[in-house]
Amino acid sequence: MTGTTGTTAVNCSIGRPAGEPDLDRAGALGVDRIELWWPWATPEPEDTEVDDLVAELSRRELTLVAVNFWAGDVAAGERGVLHEEPLSRRHVDAMSRLADATGADRFNLLLGRGGRRLSPIQLDNTAALANLVQGRGHGTVLIEPSSGFDDYPVQTIVDARAVTSSFPGTGLLADLWHLSRTDDVAAWLDDLDGAEGSGAGESGDPFTFPDHVQIADDPGRGAPGSGNLPLDDWVGALRAAGYSGDVAGEWMW
Repeated sequence: MTGTTGTTAVNCSIGRPAGEPDLDRAGALGVDRIELWWPWATPEPEDTEVDDLVAELSRRELTLVAVNFWAGDVAAGERGVLHEEPLSRRHVDAMSRLADATGADRFNLLLGRGGRRLSPIQLDNTAALANLVQGRGHGTVLIEPSSGFDDYPVQTIVDARAVTSSFPGTGLLADLWHLSRTDDVAAWLDDLDGAEGSGAGESGDPFTFPDHVQIADDPGRGAPGSGNLPLDDWVGALRAAGYSGDVAGEWMW
């Protein structure tokens, strides 16, 4: 764990061109655990491309803890494709190959900018993917409340809970930068007080507890201390509530 608000991992993709993660960030931050957005510019990389990334992570002695499913052209504003089509089997096979080789077990799924409410096709595509991941024994599909787009369907913890409570194998990704823009983070943390692991908070709802946490400061989405968010307090409250997973730095470098 580093001194940067308890950061245990770093996102190596934010601010980078698609398919060009900056793996040097781990060494700069003094961690050996990383997360990546989908690490190729295409949703269906060749097996050799997956193997090359795995070999590079091994060479650098880096542990991949979380990775995003393909989310379309993120730089152009896309936030997933499930409002239009399912992720292809070849894409899921590539993710499986990566997971099998690295042990990564958390997979962030962006659902598509199809409107403020989840459509039947989004729900069907999410359910099918969660079932497939669970059936392959890979881990948890993460659902992240995201700010910035009025037509994105999951913006609050309540929105995320509607998904995670419906589909086994899914869990909450709590990006504190996004949540600071859409939720009362302090009230949510109060609700988590006394929870253990993925158990229930004071509300009795077992789906408010995060499966993965990301941090950045605001304004600017910079490193902790560059803005006004009480990240030390928030991360401390999560740890006190029983959260033992990674705190990943997803800030602009």
